Amino acid sequence: MTSSGWPRRGVLGLGAAALAAGGARAQGWQPARPVRLVTPYGPGNVADQVARLVAEELSRRWGQRVVVDNQPGAGGALGVAQIARAPADGTVLGFIAVAALAIIPHMMRARTYEPLEDIVPIAGASVSRSAIVVHPALPVRSVTELVAHARARPAGDPLAYYSAGNGTVPHLAVEQMRRVLDFPAQHVPYRTSGAGVADLLAGRVQLTMDAASVTLPHVQGGALRALAWNGPVRNPSIPDVPTLAEAAPGLELLNAWQGLYGPRGLPAEIVARCAQDMAEVVGDPAFAARMPGGAEPLRAGPEELRATLRRQHAELGRLVAAIGLEQD
Repeated sequence: MTSSGWPRRGVLGLGAAALAAGGARAQGWQPARPVRLVTPYGPGNVADQVARLVAEELSRRWGQRVVVDNQPGAGGALGVAQIARAPADGTVLGFIAVAALAIIPHMMRARTYEPLEDIVPIAGASVSRSAIVVHPALPVRSVTELVAHARARPAGDPLAYYSAGNGTVPHLAVEQMRRVLDFPAQHVPYRTSGAGVADLLAGRVQLTMDAASVTLPHVQGGALRALAWNGPVRNPSIPDVPTLAEAAPGLELLNAWQGLYGPRGLPAEIVARCAQDMAEVVGDPAFAARMPGGAEPLRAGPEELRATLRRQHAELGRLVAAIGLEQD
């Protein structure tokens, strides 16, 4: 099991069963008109960047335009609801990150979609890695020292960590760590990662597990310190930083991951064709080379995607309930 919650095979290679999901029957479906790829996030974030790479590759394979349609709002819930209501004919697909399916639904007062029923898993696309990052003034250089320092701080001055909002992957990843390792810390939610990392750089908060695309440039420049990399192997750009398994054996924390989905009732032949083509896309080294910093390909077929989503939906639902999170 990798630290993102995926079996190692899911990130590094596609199982035979997933490859077999293609086959001759999958070749029969071909989109007859442009495909709308609904991406429930604003332009420019990691999910949007990877969605545009996927759209470009699928357009080439299908001989038909695949157009990214950004539909941000409510942590991704607005766009996912659109995908759930779309016609099940392959003309509308979705590029969705795990939070909108396994976290946000548990926070909604009234659900506008059921993630395990209304959304059809097709294929994995990417994992967005993170690191445990602190302000360099904090007198810690390891996860063990971080825990000891957090426990020793005065009750009125707890360790503060930022995320880009309640219920985001960085928020719940730190909560997972805090609860397993048993140390106090205060969550400080921001509207954007940019605002949060600015306060981390200024020392107004001390810790984060925000996306590597946000924090790594500052780690490499010496303005922030990384204590552990949340991935199965060390990041070659920060080779002296241990993996989470090295820094805190047995600790597994959530990473953001993204995949291709369709609406309920999407025919099996469309799912199979899309899964087969996505396996080719994410298996291409050129695709990996174009991914944003901290992201890597996630090779997973429909059944593996469904199983992982079900497990994380249950696990993260329990964590959301324990924290008492609700959408604002």
